[in-house]
Amino acid sequence: MPLKSLITEAARLTMKQSGFLVPIMLASTDKGIILFCPDEMSDTGDKDDFANMVRLVTGSYAASAVVLILESWITKAKVGEPLDTVTPPSESYDREEVVVLIGQSPQGNITHLLPIHRLDNGKFWNLGDAEDMPADSFEGRFAGLLPPKPADEKTRQRGKVLLEAMGVKVSVLK
Repeated sequence: MPLKSLITEAARLTMKQSGFLVPIMLASTDKGIILFCPDEMSDTGDKDDFANMVRLVTGSYAASAVVLILESWITKAKVGEPLDTVTPPSESYDREEVVVLIGQSPQGNITHLLPIHRLDNGKFWNLGDAEDMPADSFEGRFAGLLPPKPADEKTRQRGKVLLEAMGVKVSVLK
């Protein structure tokens, strides 16, 4: 099963079991795949903290690629109209609830959106078909998750100490 299909099925299974998706970061390093999930993401500050933790993890562990899987509200520009950049997606009448798959590597970026379909009572029903989002139009807190240049060993060690002091639990999957 291709990676995109596997990730999609994992998201669908998680959503069916609990009705929501816990944010997940997977990073490829020379030590193996690193997994990081935040304890909670209930507000904008938590989301900003998660994005910054991901940046610290990818820099401290010299990640060569990173993938985020998370729920989000998005808004899209209507055909022939500019995107409303003033109204946050969570407050827009035209918002869409999606599972976002964000992949970043030095070779390029990939973003896939899986529309979340809910029943009238708000319970999760299914995920829609994946929609590719042009990587050049992706911006915001979850853009630029890999360091622009590799950090030296001393800086990576400081980052790991800082992560540990902050209580961040990073798991290496072999």
